[in-house]
Amino acid sequence: MARLIIRGKKNYWRYTITMWCYEIKELVEEELGENVEIIVEDSENDLPQVYLNDVFVLEGVPKEEGYLLELIKKVIDQLKYSQ
Repeated sequence: MARLIIRGKKNYWRYTITMWCYEIKELVEEELGENVEIIVEDSENDLPQVYLNDVFVLEGVPKEEGYLLELIKKVIDQLKYSQ
């Protein structure tokens, strides 16, 4: 099972990224070929950070969830080619 981890202060931006992750979860699962668990963690960062299996994806909030999906897919491709 893969893990999408969102770390940051409990604020509007972390909430937004978390909701977007739930919206794109099925697409990420299709790309990975496995289930994805979404984990939200508190941290001191004002802007949320997103990780896929402890691999950094981004910090902040992209323009829309489609950009978030593309950044996650880029990390998925990197992970596939590094195996």
